[in-house]
Amino acid sequence: MARSIRTMAVLASLLTLLSSFTYNIAITRKIPTAGLGLLSLLNATIGFSILPTALITFAYPRLTARDNGLNIIAAVNVSSIFYLVTFVLTIAYLASVWTKMGPYAWLVLIIAVLSEITSYLQSITNSILMVKDRSRFVITSIIQSLTKFIAIPVIMVLGWTIEVILWSTFFIVFIPSLYAFIYSLRYNIHAYDTRRYLREVLSASWVPLMGYAINSFRSLDTMFIGIFGYAQLSIWYVIFILSKPFGYSGTLINVTYGELLERGKLNIIYRDFLILLLITTYVALALTFFPGIYINLVRPSMRGEVDLLVLPIILLAVNSVLGNVNQFISNVMQGVDKRDIENASEIRPGVYLRSLILHTHLAELVFTIVYLLTMAPLIIVFKDLGFTYYAVVGALVSSLLANMAALGFRFAKLGSLKSLLNGKALIMDYALPSLLSIIVLMLVVRVIKFVLYPSIIISLVQVLIASLITLAIYFSIAMVVSRNVRNIIIILIRRIVNTITASQP
Repeated sequence: MARSIRTMAVLASLLTLLSSFTYNIAITRKIPTAGLGLLSLLNATIGFSILPTALITFAYPRLTARDNGLNIIAAVNVSSIFYLVTFVLTIAYLASVWTKMGPYAWLVLIIAVLSEITSYLQSITNSILMVKDRSRFVITSIIQSLTKFIAIPVIMVLGWTIEVILWSTFFIVFIPSLYAFIYSLRYNIHAYDTRRYLREVLSASWVPLMGYAINSFRSLDTMFIGIFGYAQLSIWYVIFILSKPFGYSGTLINVTYGELLERGKLNIIYRDFLILLLITTYVALALTFFPGIYINLVRPSMRGEVDLLVLPIILLAVNSVLGNVNQFISNVMQGVDKRDIENASEIRPGVYLRSLILHTHLAELVFTIVYLLTMAPLIIVFKDLGFTYYAVVGALVSSLLANMAALGFRFAKLGSLKSLLNGKALIMDYALPSLLSIIVLMLVVRVIKFVLYPSIIISLVQVLIASLITLAIYFSIAMVVSRNVRNIIIILIRRIVNTITASQP
């Protein structure tokens, strides 16, 4: 069963990659530049304001694993208390840019509030399903991907207006959340009440506050770019869209986390880590070696600026790989260290002292500090150096430094867990195939040249060709060099074939 869930997770991740890219490309090509700025502000507002969800997202999966379920009514009550903070943060964030949003200010506020409420609901349902019903957790991800596909023709029929596009961002999150909530109800328990849950969330809150909650302040990067280079906000949104395919990994990472919490099987760690690295690097290579066709697909009006965006895209690709590695290692550290739930006693604040859980959240704090402290100086430096998109490059270099600092901080505390990541095996399974693929792709891009056209059909075909070229080169080399990669891909293909044949009458 665990293997089939993992196969589903990989397929769901690839579907997420495809749906996210398709949806975001569609709206980015059609929406006016002013609309891109509004979407950037909406995403930044939500990212900043849902800071309190980090507290319950940390506590609820661990409570679910400890109690074999969750008191959903009590969890909703506790979440409602934290939501009041989110509402205040939303008002404060949007107040700073209220006049710049013009007639769309109230619409952005309403959609932000509804999306944030849905995020709180997701914190409950995801916490339950990733521990108790990982197949439904993966199906929720698939539903979200399908909703994105369905949203495109709906938006088309309604005229590609800014209002419709903004509303679509809410429904894409709400529909799968409703599905997840319905299935979460079967794991509802009545063991503990609201007061007990509130005490435990507050007792544990200082740990995620030092880590994931502080991450919400990273959304201030949009504010920095707005202050130092407001005209570059639309470029920043295009970079944000190009980063979307890298978000596919969340499903697999959470499946690993839920399995470690519930079963504690350590033999899954290296396999999942390798799968994560392979698919993330594949996306990074495709984007890095064929940046023009991706930019042209997302924003045809920018195809004349490809040369200026090569550096930001390379920085984005490296950052995305490092970010996914950081997140995976963080979940492994938290999944392995279960001192707060092992004895089924009430969670106390002191239980996290000198724990892996605390250390990995401190790494997030390190990331945020480095990111925010270096961003403004780097933006100024790149402006003085004459970079056209100095604010975007400055923010991405700042993120790279922060990712490296956080990763180094985590490795310093891994101890025996380093053996589970199997660094020696990664040389043959990942490092060598990646290096050889880079060399081959450097030769390929000298031969294969794409002429960029504004047509979305031609652009999609070009992206498909480039993606398949990268896929064929990377995974062919990986299979030749690495036996582990061969085994993973053969197993994946067999399970896909078995699933298809089993569904036939």
